[in-house]
Amino acid sequence: NDNQVAGTGEVTVEKTTGKTEAETGSTEPAKDKVFRYAFLDEPPGIDPGISQGGTQSTIYAALFEGLVTVDEEGNIVPGVAKSWDVNGDKTEYTFHLRDGLKWSDGKPLTAKDFEYSWLRVLNPETASTYSWFVEMFIKNGTAYNKGEVDASQVGVKAVDEKTLVVTLNMPASYFLQALLAGCWLPVRQDVVEADPEKWCFNADTFISNGPFKFTEYKIGSHISAVKNEHYWNAENVKLDGVRFNFITDPNTALSAFEAGDVDGIAGVPETEFVNLVSGSNEIHVYDKLSFNFLRLNTTTPGLDNVKVRRAINLAFDRKAYLDGLGNITSTPALGSVPSSLTLAGKGFRDVAGDNGLSATAKLEEARSLLAEAGYPDGKGLPTYRLHCAQSAVKSAEIVQQMLLSNLGIKTEIKPVDSKLNFPMMVEGQYDIAFGGWGGDYTHPMTFLELFTSTAYDNCTRWANKEYDTLIEQARFETDEAKALDLMVQAEHILMEESPIVPLLFPSGAVMIKDYVDGWFISASSVLYLKNASISQ
Repeated sequence: NDNQVAGTGEVTVEKTTGKTEAETGSTEPAKDKVFRYAFLDEPPGIDPGISQGGTQSTIYAALFEGLVTVDEEGNIVPGVAKSWDVNGDKTEYTFHLRDGLKWSDGKPLTAKDFEYSWLRVLNPETASTYSWFVEMFIKNGTAYNKGEVDASQVGVKAVDEKTLVVTLNMPASYFLQALLAGCWLPVRQDVVEADPEKWCFNADTFISNGPFKFTEYKIGSHISAVKNEHYWNAENVKLDGVRFNFITDPNTALSAFEAGDVDGIAGVPETEFVNLVSGSNEIHVYDKLSFNFLRLNTTTPGLDNVKVRRAINLAFDRKAYLDGLGNITSTPALGSVPSSLTLAGKGFRDVAGDNGLSATAKLEEARSLLAEAGYPDGKGLPTYRLHCAQSAVKSAEIVQQMLLSNLGIKTEIKPVDSKLNFPMMVEGQYDIAFGGWGGDYTHPMTFLELFTSTAYDNCTRWANKEYDTLIEQARFETDEAKALDLMVQAEHILMEESPIVPLLFPSGAVMIKDYVDGWFISASSVLYLKNASISQ
């Protein structure tokens, strides 16, 4: 997911949860237990079939539940499905739904709802940003998206009200992990089709199936939800509700937290991080399954030259960038796959190496390449539009100075509202922009498929047939060692062609009041609240 350890079936998850109620010894007050959480951005949409992102993922985890979910140890566990069977070659999954499932308005939820929801994502008229992701797994998903087959030939079938049979394109060992993404969540056909664009903004039509049910969305302010009495496990949901506030300035969010106006915040100001880590027991740092990078628009004059792009990649001083931000927990990224991911018993980064990059700038090599491209010391290149969200201006200023001093490349910083940040990248309204990607599952593929020519979130206009072919071969390869080799080859092409400049592998940090217990946050930065409680 745009912002966005290996093997099969495990996600690294923050183990630190709050104290238990027994430890606090508090008696429960009569007031409603509503958990108030501040995000540092407002998502462009909250329709799980259409819009994905880090903020949406936490909202979706509160309001919906998919076939599977995850526990705080990182294991895939039953969600709406109580169990599943897998055939011999691991290309067919049969999910058995729980008895008596209901939507938040009390109407029955069935396997047919999942079939409808997945076909809706694949339907080109839906304009889902994650159609490509579902197509990657589901048999005939791409053919259906292109209008070459009808729905009856797509690999998702509700054979009865409680049985969903899913046929895959390939024996993907990480399919259950992939199901944690929001695009697989169920939405209900009658409410969606009655108002396709606005159903998810209205309490009468926002019907969901998770631990909480939507009550209000005030644009620019908050989303509110209350406990869903029709959730299958409602008896174990302890909160009366949740309220997600949108506070786009990190310092304002921290002030709200310190004043007790919110019970948690999704990040902290970088300038305050060191003080908070040393002085507060309410900050929780965790390893994120993600990486941050610069996107280069490969259709822009100058940036359409591979030597210019590679020169920028080589000249980027990642250590100085982190130092400039005061970021002490992240590590310089010399590729697109985080070091925590392994395959066939080997760390991906150990095998892939540094791609000829360095944590500090390789100035001689970079300047030589730029001169070879016909732009010595940046002469002849235009002034580039450096696109960023308003919250990333400091990062942009560091990048601006680095490009100028190291390569003579001039940029003009163009901050935009966070809701417009990513859509403008999709439309190509940038030259250089900040990207971030949180893994959808714990496998190197979640970071490599992003730069295939058909991936919606690529946004660089870069398309490389050899790269696409290697990724496709790796998807179908059942021998993990061979798949690893194919993916390493692909990353080498990505870094040599440099449509992106990897910046850092981040750690995440959230702040949660110590009277909130039972929550956990995954490596994909999803905050799970269904078992949370407030004991003050």
